[in-house]
Amino acid sequence: MRIAICGAGTVGSGVAEILLKNQELIKARTGTAVTIEVVASRSEPKADAFAGIPFTTDVVSVCHRTDVDVVVELMGGTNDAKRLVETALSAGKSVVTANKALIAEFGEGLFALAAKNDVQLRFEAAVAGSIPIIKVVQESLAGNQINWLAGIINGTANFILTKMGAEGSRQAFAEVLAEAQALGYAEADPTFDIEGIDAAHKLAILGGVAFDQAIRFDEISVAGITRVESSDFAMAKTLGYRIKHLGIAQRFETELELFVGPCLIPEHSPLASIDGVLNGVLVKSDAAGETLCTGPGAGALPTGSAVVSDLIDLVRGGQAMSLTNRRSNIAELQVLPQGRIHSAFYLKMIVMDEPGVIAALTAILARRGVSLDKIFQQNLTEGQSMVVLITDHIQQSELDVAIDELEDHAAVTSGIQKMRVF
Repeated sequence: MRIAICGAGTVGSGVAEILLKNQELIKARTGTAVTIEVVASRSEPKADAFAGIPFTTDVVSVCHRTDVDVVVELMGGTNDAKRLVETALSAGKSVVTANKALIAEFGEGLFALAAKNDVQLRFEAAVAGSIPIIKVVQESLAGNQINWLAGIINGTANFILTKMGAEGSRQAFAEVLAEAQALGYAEADPTFDIEGIDAAHKLAILGGVAFDQAIRFDEISVAGITRVESSDFAMAKTLGYRIKHLGIAQRFETELELFVGPCLIPEHSPLASIDGVLNGVLVKSDAAGETLCTGPGAGALPTGSAVVSDLIDLVRGGQAMSLTNRRSNIAELQVLPQGRIHSAFYLKMIVMDEPGVIAALTAILARRGVSLDKIFQQNLTEGQSMVVLITDHIQQSELDVAIDELEDHAAVTSGIQKMRVF
């Protein structure tokens, strides 16, 4: 099988390195050699892995070459990548991509185009790097009804939260972000990672695969990690929790909840020990129970490994991938609006340290139908205390009304920090 690699960056070099290093192993296991015929990129590749491989700056031209069977799209972005993938599929060439934004935003149309031209579009590398989570959900758990999945699916966010939550750490968000950038774990513009956009793209893909329906990016409730403070980690630890940035997709009879944001999770949760740049996805299904998949979520070789896995599936004639299984009569679930998400929540506020304040605040919550599981108070300076509350399960819109009233109370001297408890 002859391929063109489009995109000569980190992942492209990883794919080339794996294919060159393990070419005899791959041929022995599949009976077919996978060869790189050309590398296409806007600028000449610098990585040693591309040495000696023909190069072109005319990226789209590879789609029309007779010596190319499969196009590997590793350019990133959506505009040029979409044009490339559409051209390749229309030319009768299968495509392998690691582009989560492309699949999340344009996947439905691209898969229709692939089917029309009797070729494949494969995307295992688009979610969670080296973790074969798409294959686990679509194949290994195909006989299960999935109840929910929750994942740490952005390594940058997980690195930052892990560092901020380390024993004895008092590092602020900005300080840890700068460290992540210095180590190459965060981009110069980290917006997609720290605001939850990257994780939401991945959840749109993973949720669609798990629940057999197309999910629009704008249907997902998205929050980033920029408001999480060092005091939140101390409070979470005191109460028996850790803070992780999760993507959650959860079925409720005929409805589907989609959420991305920082959450408190119990210290004994399988996800609680997934630290640093690692990713992890926990899937709860009716027959298999809880299935945890974890591994490196980014990087040249981990993501390259997932790309090569898709190439090998093409060699072996594997079943075509898709975001949904619309050949079935599975009823589509109604996506819950953000306000109808039902959960326990963590609330943190600074209040005047005066008699009757806690009673007044809990009275507001009681009047609004918010019951509490835990209350914790810590003196800060003379005249001020930090109050942390863990609510019982409540609909988010109802809690937000109560929060507005709390913030209007004269004794509350700060905005109220809110995070989900999962």
